[in-house]
Amino acid sequence: MSFQRFDISPNPAGENKRPRFSAFRFASFSSVSRRPSQAPPAYSPDDTLATRNQLHVKVLHWMRIAIASITFLVSIVILACSASALRTYTNTRYHAEWILPLWPSTVDLRPTHALLASGVILAVASIFYLVAALAPTPLRSTRPLNLTFTILAFLALFITIFTTVFANTINTRLSNSTQAGTLASWTCKWQGFGSATPGRFAEICAMSTAALDLVILMIVIESISVLLAGWGWWIGAKVRKEAAVEGKGEVTQV
Repeated sequence: MSFQRFDISPNPAGENKRPRFSAFRFASFSSVSRRPSQAPPAYSPDDTLATRNQLHVKVLHWMRIAIASITFLVSIVILACSASALRTYTNTRYHAEWILPLWPSTVDLRPTHALLASGVILAVASIFYLVAALAPTPLRSTRPLNLTFTILAFLALFITIFTTVFANTINTRLSNSTQAGTLASWTCKWQGFGSATPGRFAEICAMSTAALDLVILMIVIESISVLLAGWGWWIGAKVRKEAAVEGKGEVTQV
């Protein structure tokens, strides 16, 4: 800005004279403009929503990993119990003709075979998902991983329900028979007889019962897997919608 000159010298009469100020030249003042403030950008709820969805994707991812790991461990225990009971039966079913037989004339091994098959299927399915979810494969993108987990969850749930119903039906039907039985129904009849119980019958009963109980437990676990599958499709739809709006590609699991 600029100012006009003014005179403050005394007048000839010796009297002080009020100085004369000129008007400000506001044109020069107006030419100086203030810089815009550097305030942070406005709060965007879309950014927070995207961050929240990404957090949900991570939580869902690790929950599925935990479910698959638990399924694998339980399936290994089912296999171990069923195989141990079957091996013990194989080692004790041969006997001399003059010795009283330990086993009935007909032993139905279908429940034990069903437990073995379910254990194998659950173990293979859980390993397949763990590889698909953790290895750098095309299946790690949201949609293929959701589809893989959904198929495996429903397959595991069907297998566990079928095995439970199938094994319990046969065990119940043969529980009162004296001519036939399963490994569980025949050996568990001897519970409570103490030293009169034939050798290793208590072990076979415990192993067969544990395997069947674990399959029942797997129904609960696989039901949770089905719920996680549904949650995954819901989150995947939201993430893909936001990615489409922002012009991004397919979201991958982290």
